[in-house]
Amino acid sequence: KQRIKQKFKIAKRLTETTGIPHVVDHIAPVQGKNISGLHVPWNMQVITMRQNAKKSNKFPYYVSCSYEIQG
Repeated sequence: KQRIKQKFKIAKRLTETTGIPHVVDHIAPVQGKNISGLHVPWNMQVITMRQNAKKSNKFPYYVSCSYEIQG
């Protein structure tokens, strides 16, 4: 739980210092169409709100490729 809270603190601090809204995003969406991720630190990243809106509820292509290669 502490590592998850830390991600939210980082997003808040980046928003405050840059003036650009940042959010915590699930890399693999929790309710994705083809894959569902978990609410765990290794499935979370801090990105700008704009990047998150562009990504929407999709699993990034580069991540899905790395999963295919690894197994």
